[in-house]
Amino acid sequence: MKWTIKELIKLERWNNNIDETVDITPFLSGTDIIRASKIKVTGSFEIFDQEEFVFDLHIQGKLVLPCARTLVEVEYPIDLKIEEVFTTFQDEETNYIEGITIDLLPVIWSNILLDKPMRIVSPDAEDLDMVRLQTVLEKQNASVSPKNQNKQE
Repeated sequence: MKWTIKELIKLERWNNNIDETVDITPFLSGTDIIRASKIKVTGSFEIFDQEEFVFDLHIQGKLVLPCARTLVEVEYPIDLKIEEVFTTFQDEETNYIEGITIDLLPVIWSNILLDKPMRIVSPDAEDLDMVRLQTVLEKQNASVSPKNQNKQE
C-alpha cells in the first residue's frame, strides 16, 4: 500500500477509493500475536493543495492471541475506522511525507497494535480453570491419608 505523490494526484481524479487486502505476517515477530488473517483495507483519500493527503480507512481482519489464563488460542476481531493525514510539512498531528512516497502499511500496523488488547481471556477459560481446580483438589484429598487425619485430631 505504497504510492508516490504523483500517483495519488493522478488517482484522485479517476478513483480515490481504496480496496485492498494486506498481509501483516512479516510484522508479527516479536509480538504475542500467534497469527493474523489477511487484513482488508477499504476507504478513500482526498488531497488538499497537493501537500496534504487525508486517508479515511476501514481496517478489518482477525488476530489470534494466546489466552492470558490458559494459553489457548483466542480469535480477536479487528474492525477499525481511522483517519490518517500525511503532509509535506512537519507537524505534530500529521504524518510527515519523507521523499516522494506514502506507505500506509506501517500506519495500518500501528493502529492494529493500538487496538489489540494487552491480554485476552478465552470464553472457556473459567471452565478450564474449574476443571484444573477440581483436579488439584482431588489430588490433595487423595494425598491425605486416614492416619494423617487421626494425628491432627
